[in-house]
Amino acid sequence: MNFNINKSAKALLLASALPLAGMSTGAYAQETTETAGRLDEIVVTARKRSESLQDVPVAVSALSQGQLERGSVQTILDVAKHIPNVELHTVTQSGAALGASIRGIGFDDLEKTFEPTVGVSVDGVFMASNSGAVVDFFDIESVEVLRGPQGTLYGRNTIAGVINIKRTAPTGEFGGKVEGTYASHDRIDLKGLVNMPLGENGGLKVSYRNLQQDSHLFNVTNNERPKMRDSQTASAALKYDFTDKTTATLSYDWYDHNTQPADVIATGTGDSIFCAFFTIGCDADSGAISRAGGNRVSNASEQIVSTIEGDNITLNVDHTEDKFALKYIFGHMDFEEYAYFNSWGAPTPLYEVIREQEYKQSSHELQFISDLDGPLNFVAGLYYLSTDSYLTSGPVSNFTTLQEAEATALFGEATYDIDENWSISAGARYTDESKQLDLTRFSSSSGRVANDPTATILNLNPEYSDDNLSYRLSAQRKFEGGMVYASYSTGYRSGGFNNRGSDPLTAGPYDSETVENFELGLRSRPTDNLQLNVTAFMSNYDDKQQFVVTNGTECGLANTATCTFVRNAAKTSNNGLEIESVWTPTDALTFRGSFSILDADFDEYLFDGRDIADDAKIIYAPSEMGSLTVEHNSASFGGDLTFSGTLSHRGEQFGNAGFESYSFQTGPDITIGAHTQFDLSMTYIKEMDTGNKLKLVVYGTDILDKDGRVSRAFDAGAFAWQELVAGRQVGVTLGYSF
Repeated sequence: MNFNINKSAKALLLASALPLAGMSTGAYAQETTETAGRLDEIVVTARKRSESLQDVPVAVSALSQGQLERGSVQTILDVAKHIPNVELHTVTQSGAALGASIRGIGFDDLEKTFEPTVGVSVDGVFMASNSGAVVDFFDIESVEVLRGPQGTLYGRNTIAGVINIKRTAPTGEFGGKVEGTYASHDRIDLKGLVNMPLGENGGLKVSYRNLQQDSHLFNVTNNERPKMRDSQTASAALKYDFTDKTTATLSYDWYDHNTQPADVIATGTGDSIFCAFFTIGCDADSGAISRAGGNRVSNASEQIVSTIEGDNITLNVDHTEDKFALKYIFGHMDFEEYAYFNSWGAPTPLYEVIREQEYKQSSHELQFISDLDGPLNFVAGLYYLSTDSYLTSGPVSNFTTLQEAEATALFGEATYDIDENWSISAGARYTDESKQLDLTRFSSSSGRVANDPTATILNLNPEYSDDNLSYRLSAQRKFEGGMVYASYSTGYRSGGFNNRGSDPLTAGPYDSETVENFELGLRSRPTDNLQLNVTAFMSNYDDKQQFVVTNGTECGLANTATCTFVRNAAKTSNNGLEIESVWTPTDALTFRGSFSILDADFDEYLFDGRDIADDAKIIYAPSEMGSLTVEHNSASFGGDLTFSGTLSHRGEQFGNAGFESYSFQTGPDITIGAHTQFDLSMTYIKEMDTGNKLKLVVYGTDILDKDGRVSRAFDAGAFAWQELVAGRQVGVTLGYSF
């Protein structure tokens, strides 16, 4: 059965979310449905110290471990349906790459020389690349989302916000859990974890996961449902208390995601070169077939391959004294990617690309956090990041690139309590960074091997350096049952190079972009069982790095190739409202929800001397979002039984196109339609006489709509495509903990 909610019903959904809207909010949020319907205090670390959510002048939301497990939140992508003004999707052409947008400030590409707008960190380590950021959730303690620029405490490339993921720490006691999931399209997900003590002061945790899944699209050209997921991950974490004041946790992670993503759908029109001149890659030959099949079929002649394999090392050292704490965080990432594309969703070969990449990053962060008795407290720190990325690509467009980058930062933020009601905060971060690119293009390649080129036709060695001072100011006033705050913050996204460039003009460098954000917030607890938080914001986005994709003639290539320029060509205004709340009318019943509106438009978009602001769209910026989650918990069948249902909605949004030449009347369809989704789950936990626990979860996502839908759209000029996600998915999980 297909289920569509009309405009009136959507308005009713959003209106009903208003008085109940919100998720439990905080970096390390605990469950909010504790005793007699009373909401417990939620502790967050959004400002690098533990504070009550209701005292923090930051727009922050989070999901606890229990909410992740009960709400069918299987990957980082599923977080978006619960958090206001957050849009997350996969960038198919790179290994587990995340396309993320918060408050209409987004990134939707795959190159390592392009910087993301949303920072993602795992156990405090910032991921400088979006590859590998589509994290499968297992052994996760909490997920925190900070909205708005976070440049002061979190640094460069966080102008839209930050997603913090925290995994569980070794317990130092013997125990563990095993889980198995079987779901739609032969999804088999096996995972296990064991904790064990190491003497009196230490603990070791090891885990393993194996995930297999077929595609949600049946390929009618090859008459098969191809394999999609083939992922293995293994982790080990060692925690040791050297003294009662000093603790260190060392983690090692290995992952091998051998993925063939679901087929993309060719959507070219007469505006697309391949469709206009060669009659291949046309919407009529691919997109129309998929839509007629409910977006559950494809006819691509060849699958995309997009793999990533690597390992990470993380070290966290915490030392606490009576009046201060010291923290040191080290992170190292080292992975390899392989990608292959040819048909781009068309039933015949279209444009062959083979890409091999290697990426390394290392970071060090030192934090000093005060805990003084007086009115003044502060956080100060140092940060250093280095990255190396190598790419070789062929056999049509043949090039190699090597980029080396470094960034060093000094940051701090202080809070002063003027009296028992008023307090002010001020913070700043100074960053100095440099990049060097080695770009070589070749006339051809040997056979289909991307890294065996022949004659050199271009070699560029540009350098880039920049520094930036980001800062944040806020004032807040407490009142009985809550507080209000006003803040002003800035942030920046690094400039750099376009490693797909074919000449000095397209290679760059381009400059950094900046954002300034004004925010008003209310954090209130009207009653013991109701929490209502409201945030209004206005953002000015300046020197915006705008992708301009043209056919090859713009940069001296064949018209069947593409050129990508990055120019600081635009300014936008991003304004909106976010409402979040939790209501527990009884100790068994909890309502959570969110509602947001966003008005994001170009103020200026200069292209070849003309302003095309009226013709362009902000990508991945739905004008409205809403969610309403209802949970009911009861003692049943000798255990705890929880029913959870979530109704979520997001409005229409737009994918990528070269708006300087794109036509909404004749161009490929880049519209991503509004979508309303209903998820339902039942979780049963039975505690055995031995103290061990048995868990059964039955879940369904998007259960009212069996058809798939568009999640990403891209018009590359020469050709265009759309990416689809599945509709209804059902599954069952059986787990045992000891």
